[in-house]
Amino acid sequence: MYLVHLAVSPPGGDACLPAEIRQLLEATAPDVLEHVSVHVQSRPHPVIGLFLRVASLNEAESTAELIWVRAAAACPQLADWGLRRAEAPLMHYEFD
Repeated sequence: MYLVHLAVSPPGGDACLPAEIRQLLEATAPDVLEHVSVHVQSRPHPVIGLFLRVASLNEAESTAELIWVRAAAACPQLADWGLRRAEAPLMHYEFD
């Protein structure tokens, strides 16, 4: 299982993610999605954590990006949001 962070930027700088963002992502995701965690207070941009059951890091990051693209296509409120990056966060070795 991999955790991938989606860093997203609002149109115009101050828009809020839709309240139902978690449900939107779950509805458009393949069955490899285990959990969605939304961090709207993250700076400089909101971050959405996706826990994915896939075979590799590359697959996790590409799947996370696909989930965002599908959700943005299905929800007009997300259409103008930008996906800045979809990547697994680096963890410091002391957390092992």
